[in-house]
Amino acid sequence: MKKLLVLMVVFVLTGAFAQGRVFGEAVSGQISVTPAFGMSLGLQAGMENLLGPLTLRGGATVAVGNAGGTAATLFGLTTDVLLPFTLQGPNLYAGLGGGLVVVATSGTSATAFQVRGILGLEFPVAGKFSLLTEVVPGFTFAGGNSAFGLGINLGPRLYF
Repeated sequence: MKKLLVLMVVFVLTGAFAQGRVFGEAVSGQISVTPAFGMSLGLQAGMENLLGPLTLRGGATVAVGNAGGTAATLFGLTTDVLLPFTLQGPNLYAGLGGGLVVVATSGTSATAFQVRGILGLEFPVAGKFSLLTEVVPGFTFAGGNSAFGLGINLGPRLYF
């Protein structure tokens, strides 16, 4: 019975994953403008129309920046759910996301949880290649403290 249930779940997920185009954002950069300046590079991948009109995207990020006047290195894993809006020309989308972030500064490290909103534009360039830009406001929670941040994501997107 358990094998049958597992097999049914695999078939349902396989059907759901066959719904839309798979994309990768091989190098997306983020420039944080508040609360402190920082830059990051990330790898993200996702699939359109995974659950109805929703797009699911996951990613890994490595960043360097400033945390309270001290140089910091960050590693993060994120998941985003995006809802596209049809426009003539660029594609507008909005979404919610979250993730786990590990920050290392001066020999110490801390784990944080992040919740964020996403408002983005995707500009088709040629065939399966497009450029995107996103405004990403979010809150980070760690050790009983919280902080608001505003980021701007820029980068290419390639569809497979």
